[in-house]
Amino acid sequence: MKKKLTAEEWWNDIVEYERTHEIAFASPRALLEARMIAEMDKARRPQRRVRRSGAAPRRKTVTA
Repeated sequence: MKKKLTAEEWWNDIVEYERTHEIAFASPRALLEARMIAEMDKARRPQRRVRRSGAAPRRKTVTA
């Protein structure tokens, strides 16, 4: 049988849970801002084209 927690132990458990599960306690606005920042970061990164046909990459021609 579990022992009953004291008020301090109960509070420490709650604080520890909140620290380890930040997303559960985030406000909807904070979550929206995090999504917007992630989308802006994606937009800044250069997109590489995917070779769908499996063709070899083009080689630079060397002029001598």
